[in-house]
Amino acid sequence: MTAALLQRASKGAQLLGGLLCAALGLRVMTLAISDARTRRAPVQLAAGVSAPGGAGPSVPPARARHVPAPERNGAVSGAPLRLMLSVVAGPERSEVFVNGSRLGLSPYLGDYTCKAGEPLRIEVVPAHQGLITRSATCEGRTLLIR
Repeated sequence: MTAALLQRASKGAQLLGGLLCAALGLRVMTLAISDARTRRAPVQLAAGVSAPGGAGPSVPPARARHVPAPERNGAVSGAPLRLMLSVVAGPERSEVFVNGSRLGLSPYLGDYTCKAGEPLRIEVVPAHQGLITRSATCEGRTLLIR
């Protein structure tokens, strides 16, 4: 009778241990999901205003940053051209910049006006990856960036 009782207690302890591990795993998973959601949510706080919870000023999550193109001293004197610009580089919903001006989100399809022969710097800024940079020249009618 003692062996049967010990075997039953062992099975109960194993079941209890499995349930505790499952509960702990579920708790860690919900914390990870809520943390990921708060990192992706836009934070609209004024400078110096502390975040909920009193943790001090809000610090945005680390991500790829757009760096404006430096000003060019030599002005391009070509005729104005209207290009059809298609940007499909990088993941969807990445920000698209041309020569430092934000155009929208990728995949982007639209018109862009520039001077003939002007160098173009196209930057695609994904939310969770590195910056994608392409160079082109303002010429022709269509510019496809992949």
